[in-house]
Amino acid sequence: MKEKKVIIAAISQSQQILENIRQFLTEFDAAHPFFQDSDKENPHKILTINGDIQQISAVVEQEYPDLLLLESSGDEPNEMQILGNVTTRFPSLSVIMLCPIQSPEWLIEIMRVGVREALSTPLSRESLLNAVERCQHRIRQASMPVGNGKVLAFIPCKGGSGATFLAANLAYTLAAQDNKRVALIDFNLQLGDASLFLSDSKSQVSIADVARQIHRLDGAFLASSMIQVLPNMGILPAPNEPEKATEIKPEHVNPLLQVAIKNYDFVILDISRRMDAVSIQALDKTDTIFLVIQQTLPFIRDAKRLMNVFHSLGYKDNKLQLIVNRYDKKSEITLDDIQNTLKIPVFKSIPNNFSVVDESVNHGVPVFKFAQHSPVAKAIQEISSELNQSDEHQIHWFKRLFS
Repeated sequence: MKEKKVIIAAISQSQQILENIRQFLTEFDAAHPFFQDSDKENPHKILTINGDIQQISAVVEQEYPDLLLLESSGDEPNEMQILGNVTTRFPSLSVIMLCPIQSPEWLIEIMRVGVREALSTPLSRESLLNAVERCQHRIRQASMPVGNGKVLAFIPCKGGSGATFLAANLAYTLAAQDNKRVALIDFNLQLGDASLFLSDSKSQVSIADVARQIHRLDGAFLASSMIQVLPNMGILPAPNEPEKATEIKPEHVNPLLQVAIKNYDFVILDISRRMDAVSIQALDKTDTIFLVIQQTLPFIRDAKRLMNVFHSLGYKDNKLQLIVNRYDKKSEITLDDIQNTLKIPVFKSIPNNFSVVDESVNHGVPVFKFAQHSPVAKAIQEISSELNQSDEHQIHWFKRLFS
């Protein structure tokens, strides 16, 4: 069966940009992956409109495109408000901004109004086709059944939150306590050190090496690229050299996670709080995002900012879970204060068990193995049990449904 024809609308005041977009999307080699499983003779409908931000609503309401390519002038005072109104009304619409300058502050601002990616102008053929392919992949994924494995992401609301410690130790506990097949993937690409929390083994292979050979990735290749911590648990580490982080592209993320989902019960991602195209691709695939905070105002403030970004990306509250790390009952800021401010419940609080955590980290030994009966180990075991029970409940539900 042929997949749905993708409707692409491009709005720009530059006729040259519009001509380039149409040319790039109609004249490139039909062997490009963009055409896989689609109608190669007529894979998409392209609309080019010579105009500006003021025409977005009319174009979207009349044509209902899947993808909108929009040139940003940078000097339109109501640009973000207009765009935000449209993405709120049409949440399935994917938007790519075309702009000459991409400051970090501006990127965060456009993400908050629902923009998935930004491309520099003048446009290159490769960057445009890769971005369109990623958007088409998201459209395709939305209509496909979810794989067996669950994808969980841990993201710190500030540095030093303990997100990596929790991600690594939950991965180990799910494998050791609940006998689940678990993959821990370090998406903190420039400064990732998740492997150090569980093992002193060094790997010659990292996520960058897997990305370079993404065309041959399968379950066996993925397993062989990991540091094997347990027979049923492995770590795909971040690159040892930060400069290699640039080798991981957004188009590598979906194939990597798709293979992982098919081969593991749980795929746990350790992701930095820096929002870029690679991070967003990974977060799009997650079933649950655990935001790790502590009981201080800076953590709560940054948690609020992150949640606003996630909401603008279309993530619902049931995809977001709060974990309060180093919880102290005597703290001036209570769990109720956190919940009332962030408007979502706290999923779990992890006791402040500094001496055990410190020794566990320094020795590279998981707390489940090092101090199984400590308060912090027990809290992580509770999370593991809850996730396992939820997974088992869903399996039994499907069995009843189709029996």
